[in-house]
Amino acid sequence: MQPNTPFHSRSFLWQGILILLPVGVLTVLGLYSLRQDRLLAEQDAKERGAATATQMAQSVAHELAQQLTGYRNANFAWHAKLVQDLGLALRPRVSSPDDAAWQSIRAWEQSNPGIDLGAMPVSDCVLNTRGDFSMPQIYPLTPQPPDWLLELSPEQRRLWQQQEQAEFVSNNPAAAQAAITNFLATKPPDGARANAEFDLLLLKTHRLQPAEAAAQLADTFWSKSDQLTDAGLPVGQLVCYRALQLLPDHAGVPDKLFADIVWAIAYRASILSPRLIAEGERVAQPGRADAGPSVVELKAWWDSDDSARAILRDFQQQHPPNTWTNALFWVESTGGRFLLALDNQHHAPDITVSPRHPDTSSTNYYPLLIFPEAVVDKALEDAVAKADISVPPYALARLEIAGRELALLRNQFLMDSNVPALPVLGEAPGSLSNLLLTTNVYPFRVRLILADSQLLYARQHQHTLLFGAIILASTFAALAGLMTARRAFYRQQELNEMKSNFVSSVSHELRAPIASMRLLAESLERGKIGSEVKQKEYFGLLVQESRRLSMLIENILDFSRIERGSKKYEFEPADLGALAEDTVRLMRPCSDERRVELDLRKNGAADGEPFACDSLALQQALINLIDNAVKHSPPGSHVAVGLDGDVAEVRLWVEDGGPGIPPEEHVKIFERFYRRGSELRRETQGIGIGLTIVKHIVEAHRGRVTVRSAPGQGSRFTMELPRK
Repeated sequence: MQPNTPFHSRSFLWQGILILLPVGVLTVLGLYSLRQDRLLAEQDAKERGAATATQMAQSVAHELAQQLTGYRNANFAWHAKLVQDLGLALRPRVSSPDDAAWQSIRAWEQSNPGIDLGAMPVSDCVLNTRGDFSMPQIYPLTPQPPDWLLELSPEQRRLWQQQEQAEFVSNNPAAAQAAITNFLATKPPDGARANAEFDLLLLKTHRLQPAEAAAQLADTFWSKSDQLTDAGLPVGQLVCYRALQLLPDHAGVPDKLFADIVWAIAYRASILSPRLIAEGERVAQPGRADAGPSVVELKAWWDSDDSARAILRDFQQQHPPNTWTNALFWVESTGGRFLLALDNQHHAPDITVSPRHPDTSSTNYYPLLIFPEAVVDKALEDAVAKADISVPPYALARLEIAGRELALLRNQFLMDSNVPALPVLGEAPGSLSNLLLTTNVYPFRVRLILADSQLLYARQHQHTLLFGAIILASTFAALAGLMTARRAFYRQQELNEMKSNFVSSVSHELRAPIASMRLLAESLERGKIGSEVKQKEYFGLLVQESRRLSMLIENILDFSRIERGSKKYEFEPADLGALAEDTVRLMRPCSDERRVELDLRKNGAADGEPFACDSLALQQALINLIDNAVKHSPPGSHVAVGLDGDVAEVRLWVEDGGPGIPPEEHVKIFERFYRRGSELRRETQGIGIGLTIVKHIVEAHRGRVTVRSAPGQGSRFTMELPRK
């Protein structure tokens, strides 16, 4: 029975609030603390990102400028040595390995062992917007017919075709020479005249021995001609190429012929230049001991310049001239990726290798520097290593330079083709200067982005899990405590009401026999009962009420002992059949008073056999069962007490014809103070502890009490007592 009064509800409401309030406060404070941890982690990451970006930008600006300048100086010195050795510079040739140029080259190569300086393109270049001047010269990959072809008169064109017909179709050298002589008599343009005299020279040396023909070709002044043939090839290179073809393998290239070859390649580069150098390698003597210039140096110089030409061509294709400003540019070329530093300030060119400077007064030109990607990567790696920069594991460093981003992965900057939009933790600008000995600066930017948010919030996530577990455990504990307190609260209320009912019932049960005994005793004392038979009846009633009072008090005392845990039992062999007979005989006056028939049914298997038990306790339990059966049986009904058993157990049972007990209350009736129905409407006597005492006595004998009952079908209580 649970109280549902507003007072009780309000009382428990405050208890529940006091139990749950600490958990709520803890949850709010924990969520606020976790939020602050996240904000602090973000703030710390941004501060650290800004500091790291600034440190990286400063280190990159210093180290990259220093490394690029060092590479440029070494490349310039290496290229200048080749130019001097080949006789293309104004300064005298220096071949000592101990001079300053060689020392600077060796020092740079020792500092950069993974980079082959000889395989790099020339770093210092010049571009011209008009296209007629650059350094190194950018020759057309497809030879174009020269201008002099358009300047020929009809007669000159006829004689030129006649010469080609006689030489290449009819194979008539005499007719070809006559046609050339007639062509020269017409005073053709310089280019046409140079081609005609070159063809005439080839015809004159055609019948000579190879060595003599090669000598005549090498001695002619046409080997230094920069005129073009009708096919668009330089006359000087063709003369040198023809002279080399006449020489046997490894015969050695004459010094004058070698000088002419260098001149022809330097001042009129063309697609024939690589083949001319290859032919020179065939004729050159292996292991030449003298210190003069060699074809190997010529090839190294040509490869360096030709690599730069390819880069300049790709630069012009990838970056239109209208974008040429004081800036850095990345160029994708066949030799890899290169960084170009461009200067759009217009200065007079300082060219020392060209005998014919073009007119640059009406055009713009751009000095620039070429830096291989390997040099840039090495400089960036040194910048990170020397600055001892530690990028947080959750961040990624990116360097934006020349419109592209490089990502720092494992202390190495790599081109980042996929640039997702990630949160920026910090950024700092930087600039490169003094690359071209001008005041130009080339800006770049360093960014630290959040690449892995899980790592950034790892500690905060651990705190969240830990605090979440604490909050969850606290919530479960609080809810368990709340449910326990609620159950205890209402149970206490129920017990209080039961105890109140118990006190009322005990008072009523004690008041009735005491009042009856008082009236009987007063009647006998005053002599109002004169008849001896009537006096005997009164004395019998006094004994009956005393026995009833004694049984009630004994039950209360036993219940008190059971509650305190001080109830003791003395087990001795006893005859349960005799105990049942005595109990039935003892309870028969009570049944007769209520006009209920009481009889005993015994099974011979259990009757007369000794049974180890506390006979007084079992008799008390049996009395309680019989008393309940008699009280709940209507007058004229029948109550049976039985004793039976088998080898394993002995059973004492009491069966009545009362109203019965619903199945849902079969367990509750053994609880203390529990009585069915309302105390105000209850007709039977009792205080609600009888069945509790019965259950405790039977369980003390290692047995159990069972009930079989249903509304309108009576009840049967059985005490099952094991023999062992």
